[in-house]
Amino acid sequence: MRWRPGAYARDGACIFMWLLLRAAAQAATVLLLARWLGAEGYGVFVAALAVASFFTPLAGMGMAAILLRDGAREPERIDALLRQALRWWRRSAVLSIGVGVLAMQWGLPSALPWAPLVALAAGEIAAGSLVEILSRMAQARHRAARFGAIQAGLPGVRLLALLALAMFAVPTPTLWMLVYGASSLGYAAALLWVETRSIQPMPSAHIAARDGLPFVTGALSYRLQAEFNKPVLAHLGYAQAGAFGIAQRVVDLAALPLSALQEALWPRLFASADPRKRALRSGAALLLLALLAGGVLMLAAPLLPWLLGADYEAAANTLVWLAFLPALQVARNLGNAWLMACGQTAILNPVYIAASVVGMLLTVVLAPRFGLNGAAAAAYGAEATALLAQWLLPKWEKEGGR
Repeated sequence: MRWRPGAYARDGACIFMWLLLRAAAQAATVLLLARWLGAEGYGVFVAALAVASFFTPLAGMGMAAILLRDGAREPERIDALLRQALRWWRRSAVLSIGVGVLAMQWGLPSALPWAPLVALAAGEIAAGSLVEILSRMAQARHRAARFGAIQAGLPGVRLLALLALAMFAVPTPTLWMLVYGASSLGYAAALLWVETRSIQPMPSAHIAARDGLPFVTGALSYRLQAEFNKPVLAHLGYAQAGAFGIAQRVVDLAALPLSALQEALWPRLFASADPRKRALRSGAALLLLALLAGGVLMLAAPLLPWLLGADYEAAANTLVWLAFLPALQVARNLGNAWLMACGQTAILNPVYIAASVVGMLLTVVLAPRFGLNGAAAAAYGAEATALLAQWLLPKWEKEGGR
């Protein structure tokens, strides 16, 4: 009998293929930058990018998650939801860019020229948040291929821009920041024109700023947990920030199938009549895949210095430390989705805040003393805190806690 995959499996496979293209573009970009800039120069770029990325969720105001959640439930409202999401995005993007540039000037150990920082902030904050909103609109419509294509397009354009830059000049961190910003903004502008041509002329849906607050807090929490270590490590040496960034990118690549399956799962989980059963059944398979991916990462770690050069010997050791972080992240994502599906979105705020605060405190305490290993340990501590909060807070609320 021929195997006939269900809609979930088909969409998961489709998203995986697009995310694989996105990952290939990201991997090629990282590989070229790591070799052309060296650990020191690459560390300058990733440290600045890390600080800018803290403000990307603020530019989106959580509207992408609302568009996905409510649009999947009520498809007829998607155009109205998108109009309101873009309105909030326009109001917040410019302010977020300005604050992001100031934060980069203040948070990095050495001052960088203003123009590259403004370009980097605009490309990461404004373009990144806009692409997220437009891709979630496609996901809410269950258009898996379109969602994947939009997600893959941005890193693909950045890779082409890097290759074009290398044809005419020797890449440097500041020159690449300028090109990164210009290419990102160009892609976002073209995508906005394509995706909004067919929007129906209807009033915007009413979405208050507080409606997106849990999702802003969540996205910011993830950014702080993943990227706060870069500026901290940069004060110990830009090469350490570069090595940690490389290890994280390899982990992201290994977790690509997990990301695809999770993205295909969320709209189905939110629309399911029995989200608990759906989460438990699919979650067990996702966790098993995450553990298998961790084993592969540990075995592959010694290849990093051979691929990138002796500058990245420290990245191989860090990769071993981070190998099983995706398993905790999958568990956390499932817990978040379950709380959203059950209407307990308010609980997400303290979960996110607890995880990010603990992660930052552990990074500040452990990274200066133990370097890359301390930063990796802090990442595990943050995820463990989130899981503990997800388990304890609903019980406390049920028992009448305030």
